[in-house]
Amino acid sequence: MKKLLLTLLTLAVLGLWGVQGVCAAAPAADAVVLEPDFSFGTIAEGKKAIHTFMIENRGETELRVLRVETG
Repeated sequence: MKKLLLTLLTLAVLGLWGVQGVCAAAPAADAVVLEPDFSFGTIAEGKKAIHTFMIENRGETELRVLRVETG
């Protein structure tokens, strides 16, 4: 019984190790924000402030921006 359990555990570990190599080799998107910080300075109340942040995809697959947060 212990031998069977040890064999199954070994196969599971080797299987997960193999999956890690496959996932690491897959092409991915690589987002690079050309200007990550921008200061708007002082903005009068009620006025709008607009700035465009340029994002470059240096990866091999489509880059999808799903969420943006302010800081």
